[in-house]
Amino acid sequence: MTPAAPRRAWVVVLLAVLSIAFAVAAHAALVDGLPPAAGALLSLVPLSLLVLWFFRRTGQRIAALAILATGAAAVALEWPALERHFPSLFFLEYSGGNLLLAMLFGRTLFGGREPLVTTFARIAHNGLTPALARYTRKVTIAWTVFFLALFATATALYAAGFTAAWSLLANLLSPILMALMFVVEYGIRHVVLPDIERMGILGGMRAFTRHFRQAHPEAPR
Repeated sequence: MTPAAPRRAWVVVLLAVLSIAFAVAAHAALVDGLPPAAGALLSLVPLSLLVLWFFRRTGQRIAALAILATGAAAVALEWPALERHFPSLFFLEYSGGNLLLAMLFGRTLFGGREPLVTTFARIAHNGLTPALARYTRKVTIAWTVFFLALFATATALYAAGFTAAWSLLANLLSPILMALMFVVEYGIRHVVLPDIERMGILGGMRAFTRHFRQAHPEAPR
């Protein structure tokens, strides 16, 4: 184990704890009647993290500060409306995120592109066998269908006014379902491809990260 490994493990644990705490708090805000101000603040967390991540990737600090300042001013001006409608922001973040993920995976299945999971496997294993290429294409299809199913189910529940059921799916069930997808895929992989090098969830995440670092290098600072 390298000296950095325990530190990385603690970071993963901390992120997991914070994610669980946020999910529980968001569900409480939507269902259990937390003060509207608390719900509004919580609804801004995913969007804020996305904006910060995006501008960290681009390295455009001046543009980042200008957009963040504009966003903060807009939030301050429209705060009463945000308090009234924060469930809608939660819905847009969750459903929009799943739709974007479905598009991210699905678009690589057409036009002669390499399926996204195939790309991850090629990076992780430093190459592909024909069997692995066929298998990872099917896994890309599975993830596309998974994210589309979450998007469709959440949209139907929210549109029908089943706020508690939608919040349960978005905040509590989705992470469990995603973990089950990883576990089931891991099991199927070692039945279908018993001779392939074993790579767990963390290995897949590292391949995902390397892929996007190579595809979108950070701009000079």
